[in-house]
Amino acid sequence: MPSRSRTSNLSDEAEEPHNLLVWKSMKPKPLRNADFPAPRKINESDFKHLCKISEIQPSDHKITKKWLDELVTDFDVWMKGERLQLDRASDRDRLKTALSNTEKAAKRIRNLGPSGRRATRVISASVAPMLAARWLNEKFPDDDLTPQRSKLPSAQGSRTSTRTPQRAPEYFIEEKSLEARMDFVRQRSVETTIAALNEIIGGLERSIRSLALQPGSRGGRKPTMFRHFLIINLAEIWSRLGAQLS
Repeated sequence: MPSRSRTSNLSDEAEEPHNLLVWKSMKPKPLRNADFPAPRKINESDFKHLCKISEIQPSDHKITKKWLDELVTDFDVWMKGERLQLDRASDRDRLKTALSNTEKAAKRIRNLGPSGRRATRVISASVAPMLAARWLNEKFPDDDLTPQRSKLPSAQGSRTSTRTPQRAPEYFIEEKSLEARMDFVRQRSVETTIAALNEIIGGLERSIRSLALQPGSRGGRKPTMFRHFLIINLAEIWSRLGAQLS
């Protein structure tokens, strides 16, 4: 008897993985927004059957059909618009492409020869006003050409002495440093351009990391918004007909 029982238990254990696989194969697959087909207007035969089983009064058939057709039209436009929107994967690819192209641009500018370096001096007029004097000093701390701090100008019309104290604090004043910034970019055009591009590269790298931290970026079930809002709208039509929602 014990041996028979052991054999039976072994048989049950051997069948358990198979039963588990069968159960998994029968388990319904979670619906995704991509699984919902484009809506189509209900035909007359199906609509009559719907009215019959739902006990919709004949006097309400015409308006009910109108509401359902309008709902289908609105949902068709909405679903098509949503599916044309770029998804997270597309955005990630575009950010990575932008990052790669910016890195390539910095490398190509770094490898410019004498003629190319002289040509880049003209960017001073457009780039220098964008760059803060503090930023230039932080990126090029040992360069004597960087804009220097200056004392605050004395207030106009003040009754106090117009002389600025010798030990007054000094600041980077953008309005007073524009000429110095333009001169610096003109003399260090390649170095400044590469430094600015490196800032953009760092920002793009942070953007890609930030994208990976957004809700839903790690997978998992996405809310089936199409079904959700379809049910809400159908419930509203049902309520218009005077039926009680359960």
